Amino acid sequence: MLDAQSTPPRKRSIIGAGTEHKHEISRFLNQKNISHLHLDWFSPLDWLGQNPFLLEKHKAKIQGIMIAAPEVPKSTWVRLFSVTKNLSVHDVWERLLSKTIPILKDQQINQLGALGFSDWFKDLLIRSNFKQDNSIVVLEWKDGILPTTKFSTQANMRSMRPEDLPEIEQLDHLAFSSLWQNSLTGLKKAFNQPGISTVATQQDQIIGYQISTTSTFQGHLARLAVHPDYQGQQVGSQLLADLLDRMLKTDAHTITVNTQTDNHSSLAIYKKFGFQHTQETIPVYLKHF
Repeated sequence: MLDAQSTPPRKRSIIGAGTEHKHEISRFLNQKNISHLHLDWFSPLDWLGQNPFLLEKHKAKIQGIMIAAPEVPKSTWVRLFSVTKNLSVHDVWERLLSKTIPILKDQQINQLGALGFSDWFKDLLIRSNFKQDNSIVVLEWKDGILPTTKFSTQANMRSMRPEDLPEIEQLDHLAFSSLWQNSLTGLKKAFNQPGISTVATQQDQIIGYQISTTSTFQGHLARLAVHPDYQGQQVGSQLLADLLDRMLKTDAHTITVNTQTDNHSSLAIYKKFGFQHTQETIPVYLKHF
């Protein structure tokens, strides 16, 4: 029992993050915490005001954060998990996850994905019954030679325009399952990055697109998609050939791309153009509910 001189310890609380927590969250993220950060176009603060974005607090201080706010219907990702070093990572993870899943269920989200960048995070996922569903491999094109491929059906290539993005969002959702889809907001963020973005068209209809980022002497193909009705007609190859030609003109001689190990058509295209596997592989975990 507590003696007469003592006071009850303040309990931990888990609350939803709002805009009023912005500066507090920013300070927390600038500290050297244990963190997993998802690979996408959004920063953690971009998700403020959306749910689930949970804070675990103790004595009015943030001790843990979990963000799993969905970008599209049905699926979402663990976008951020961060905890102070002096706490049990597993305990904070379990407390935040147990609050996150009911919120997602209420939003009709039925699967939560996570990228296994580090051993400590993979251990958390496995202990919480996430199952490995796939892997992402990283490929690289370095000072390659463009193949002199003649395409049987020639699509028109042009630079992407902001007014294309709603049509591109529709194409993207047709081309990918929900876990891998981009929202219009995500596409706008991607389009506004420094880089090269192009579309393939036929009769003024967008049938494929790619978005790439560039930096000094290198580029990254962030997204390539082809409308399902035009898959198998070399549209992806034409987009890639056009991109590599544009990249070389900017003096970018190293280009990387990520793709799933079961995306055999994409892997075949990249191999044809001389992309080589690097040693980097990222496991993809899923939890269904």
